[in-house]
Amino acid sequence: MRVAFESVWYPDYEERALKRGTFYIDGGAIKFTCDGPFDLVFRDTLVTPGFFNSHSHIAMTLFRGIGDDVVLEEWLQEHIWPLESRLDEEYVYWSSLLGSAEMLLSGTTSFVDMYFWEKATLEATQKTGIRPIFTPGIIERPGWESVLDRIEHLMGEGALVGIGPHALYTVSLKIMPEIVAYARDKNLFIHMHLMETEAERAFIHNNLGVDYLKKLDDIGFFEQPVILAHGVHLSDSDMAFLGSKNSVVAHCPQSNLKLSSGFFRWGDAKAHGLSVGIGTDGAASNNNLNFLEELRTAVLLARGISQKPDVISPLEALESATAVPARILGLPLGEIKENYWADLIVWNTTDISMVPYDEPVNLLSHVIYSAGTEAISDVFVEGRWVVHKGQVVGINRVEVVERVNELRRKIRKGD
Repeated sequence: MRVAFESVWYPDYEERALKRGTFYIDGGAIKFTCDGPFDLVFRDTLVTPGFFNSHSHIAMTLFRGIGDDVVLEEWLQEHIWPLESRLDEEYVYWSSLLGSAEMLLSGTTSFVDMYFWEKATLEATQKTGIRPIFTPGIIERPGWESVLDRIEHLMGEGALVGIGPHALYTVSLKIMPEIVAYARDKNLFIHMHLMETEAERAFIHNNLGVDYLKKLDDIGFFEQPVILAHGVHLSDSDMAFLGSKNSVVAHCPQSNLKLSSGFFRWGDAKAHGLSVGIGTDGAASNNNLNFLEELRTAVLLARGISQKPDVISPLEALESATAVPARILGLPLGEIKENYWADLIVWNTTDISMVPYDEPVNLLSHVIYSAGTEAISDVFVEGRWVVHKGQVVGINRVEVVERVNELRRKIRKGD
């Protein structure tokens, strides 16, 4: 598909500004020169890179609303893990369709996922067009090595892949060196939960010591790019250490708030040079995959915790939501630059939530502080038109809703 964006506003992270100009989609990539004719032309509006969801469990849409009012440990052990033991490809396929549609409608074009039955999720995302980045989860138990076979299969399918040791309370330093060696051999990034709760912080300090990051470093953990989910209870010294590595914290504020896990200190992370991306976590702990809500919550929390209204600017927030995690992983997306993958959001600047604006900077402010999903008109993933006028292209929404409702009843009955 060949698309022209004529005289539109778009963010330029290098120049730290909102610019006005013309660019194109040609062959799935962004171009600044391109001859017509064009299949589509957008004019005089705001276009941003698609959002990059740095931490998710997409198929957990099936468990939305289960175990709503308990802390993480009880939520996992008494509500989620028993149901997950009943999952199969059918459950994951339909839940992934629902989850990817929900993500796309709020502008998410890529998501890093840690879950099971990845083949089913891959099939679902091929239908919707969203880009999955798989990190099959590892929990230390007999036969954990089978996860490596799933990774090999996904790589054979051409999917973007990392490796996902679940957390330091489910994966010990006994097998972590094997995981790190595999990541190095296959040139994979590492995706792991870290310091999500006070109980996890106590476990890590009691079992590994306060220098636990140095112990991970000693086995080569940080030789590959690393995404660390949550980071709520990272100390200042932890942040300073991670700021010196090729790592990013996937900040999931709504999940952290809902599970009473605490507050990630984005302003302090920034001061220590630690990169921050934004993640939704799963829809069972959020309870939605609305990236706009997540981003807004993250920025407002940073202001409240630091008591500094300028701690994170709208442009910085948008950069964290798009380009920052992509840079850590070395992917050509998240920015409107020549030859980058054409993952783009076209905004409806006449939507009620985007009005009024009398200068361009208002548009960025509105994206962060006021825009609803209704303001997202069209979405492209690598040039593929995946949302058109607020509707997901290529799926029957009614069918997906009915099927997921049916499967939810089935899994809770244990059939």
